[in-house]
Amino acid sequence: MVRTHTLGYPRIGARRELKMALEAFWRKECDEAHLLSVAAELKQQRWQVQQDADLSCITAGEIGRAHV
Repeated sequence: MVRTHTLGYPRIGARRELKMALEAFWRKECDEAHLLSVAAELKQQRWQVQQDADLSCITAGEIGRAHV
């Protein structure tokens, strides 16, 4: 049985959504709740992509409050 996994998965988003949300937060154009919701949505999307790829091990825990 071959096991598959990734060593990491980019957390910034396909269109740099996390970067843009963070910069908007720094400019005070959005609040912390919006920034955290963008991060949570990206996290869910990354998990889903990895799950859909039928990987043996899914990368988890690479994003959280400390990384935002």
